Amino acid sequence: MYRELNQRWRWSDVPPVPAGDPLYSWLTERGSLTSRLRAICEEFRVLVHQSRFGRVCPDETFLLSGGNSATAIVRDVSLICDEIPLVFGHSILMTRKSGPLAQSFKQVGNNSLGATLFAYPGIHRSPIYFKRLNRQHALHAKSAAAFGEGTEPFYWARRSVFSLRFEQVCVTEVFSPKLVTFFRSPEK
Repeated sequence: MYRELNQRWRWSDVPPVPAGDPLYSWLTERGSLTSRLRAICEEFRVLVHQSRFGRVCPDETFLLSGGNSATAIVRDVSLICDEIPLVFGHSILMTRKSGPLAQSFKQVGNNSLGATLFAYPGIHRSPIYFKRLNRQHALHAKSAAAFGEGTEPFYWARRSVFSLRFEQVCVTEVFSPKLVTFFRSPEK
C-alpha cells in the first residue's frame, strides 16, 4: 500500500546514493538513528521545534484517513550531536485513537521518539522510502532552518511508518550534509 502511494509522490524504495557513499548506511539504517548518533557524539540532545496539532505536508495527506484530512499531531525536532544539528525529524501521528503510541507521541517531550518507538515489543516498521527534498518541498525550509543553513539546494530524506496494532506514526528524517563529517564506522 505505502509503496504505490509513496511512488505517486516520488518517494523511492531504492536508496538514492551508492552503497559506498558514507551517507548510504545512515539512509538505510533499520535500527534507531538516535542510538547510532549517540555512538558518534560526546553530547547528544533532542531539540523540539513543535509538537502540536497542525497541517501535514501535501505528500503526507494520503497517509491520514485515506487522504481525507490535512491535519494531524505534528512533531518537528532536531537531533543534535556536539551542538551541531545533524538530522531534522518530522513525525505525524496518523491515528486519533488513544493507544500506547498516541500516549508516547504526546508525552515524549525532549526525548527521542525513535528510541521510544523501537522500545515497543511488536512494533512494525514499513519499508523505508527515500527522496531528494528540493526547495519546493514543504520540509526543505524547515530543515534548512533547523540546520542553520539557507543555501543547500536539496537534502536527502527518508520516511517510514511505524505501526502497533491500530496506531500509526509516520517518521520523516532529513539529513544534514554535515552528517558525513561525523561518520565513523561502527567498528571504531
